[in-house]
Amino acid sequence: MKISLEGVYKKLISFLNKEKFGYLIIGGIAAGILGEPRLTGDIDVDIILDKKQLNEFLNKAKRTGFKIDVQKCVKRVKEAGVFQISHGDFHIDFIIASTDLEREAIKRKKIIKLYGLSAFFPTAEDFILLKIIPARPQDLMDAERVVTRHKGKLDLKYLKNWAEILSEEAQDMRIHNELQKLLRK
Repeated sequence: MKISLEGVYKKLISFLNKEKFGYLIIGGIAAGILGEPRLTGDIDVDIILDKKQLNEFLNKAKRTGFKIDVQKCVKRVKEAGVFQISHGDFHIDFIIASTDLEREAIKRKKIIKLYGLSAFFPTAEDFILLKIIPARPQDLMDAERVVTRHKGKLDLKYLKNWAEILSEEAQDMRIHNELQKLLRK
C-alpha cells in the first residue's frame, strides 16, 4: 500500500504530540493553512530539541516507523542545525529552533486541526517573519499570500518590531525592507 502525504502527516503529528515536543508545522502545509494552498511533497517542522536529545529523538522516531540515517542526521545537525527523516516516499525536514524568534513563535503557536489531528502552527505574523528570513522565491510568495489573506488582522507592531530586531542582528535591513514591501501590497 502506497503511503500518502496525509498518512505521513498523521503519523508525524501523532508522534510529536505523544512525545510532547515543542514544534511548529511550517513550509507548504502551513502555507496552505495560513495563506493559499499549494502543492508540497514534504513536511517541514521547526522543533525545540536540545542537540543532546537528538539520538533519543531519532531512536524514538525509528521505533515509530520512520526511516532514519542516524549518522547523516547527526552530521547535518552539527553542520547546519537541520536534519531529515522519511516515511514511504516522503521526507520530513526538521529545523532545530535556535533563534529567539523561533522560540517565541513556538510559545505563540496556534492549535489547528488538520486531517482530524490537532497540531501546532505558527501565527500568521510568525509565519511571515519565518518566511522572510530565508527569502527564497517560494518563501516570499508564501509570506505575501499570508499577508494578503490576513490583511487588516495582522499585529503590525509585532511584525515591525521583530523585523527591526532581525535586521539589526543580521546588520542588514533586508528583512525590515522586505516586510515593508509586503505590507504595502
